Amino acid sequence: MTVAVIPPGQETSEQYHRSGAWGSTLIGQFQRSPKLANMIRTGVYRPEPTASMQFGTAFHTFMDPSGQFDSIYRVGPDVDHRTKAWKEAQAAAVTDGVTLLGHDEHADLLAMRASVFANPVAAFLLEGCQHEVGFRSPSGYGPFQIQCRADVFKPDGLSDLKTIGDMDDLHSSITGFGYYRQAALYRHIVHTACGRWLPFNFIVVEKAAPLYRCRVVELDDDYLALGWQEIESALIEIGQRTEANDWADHRDAEQLAPPNWLRERAMRMAA
Repeated sequence: MTVAVIPPGQETSEQYHRSGAWGSTLIGQFQRSPKLANMIRTGVYRPEPTASMQFGTAFHTFMDPSGQFDSIYRVGPDVDHRTKAWKEAQAAAVTDGVTLLGHDEHADLLAMRASVFANPVAAFLLEGCQHEVGFRSPSGYGPFQIQCRADVFKPDGLSDLKTIGDMDDLHSSITGFGYYRQAALYRHIVHTACGRWLPFNFIVVEKAAPLYRCRVVELDDDYLALGWQEIESALIEIGQRTEANDWADHRDAEQLAPPNWLRERAMRMAA
């Protein structure tokens, strides 16, 4: 199976996401709604990025030493965003095709980057790495492609940069945002490309004062096995739906069990 390696800068983020291949975020959408995922994949629907997603993109760009940040972003005046001065700066940024950042946002980015490099493990993972290396290959589960884009890539490992509001919420973020599926998919694709199972780390940093804590996390085999089980199940269904060109949101009938909190409440009421 041939894997296309996409060097840094060869594709814009827009080109990567509009390639038609299935990545971890799109597969997560598919698990919620096949119809919506296919609409996004084919460009029929383009979801608006949230403020959190936009800040995460700014942080990724800020961490990339290639110098793209200064051509994409501009730090605005240190004034209230409701003032005339800010609105004029915002209009000028739109005219110049750049994104305006507030002073507080820029200060957060500086503190986050300093925290990452103060973590010796994170600093080691970033030393001499390539940023934004893409991989795209046939899926093996039908006539479609899968892809991933490593934030941080070295011949002996890959990492993904994540921002988080509170480091104490790390476990809920890993499960809630499907990071364990992302890790499993990335390792699968890169293994196909390199012939080796490379370690995968998350470099996680808080995006709010005062701590800006940074942790490096490697998911254990149980997490990765569960992630791949869910990814493979989705890929099988994507293959079937691609062959049938059926993206409707119908599902087989299923029996729903109450969530744990509701079950516990019922037990307390019965006691």
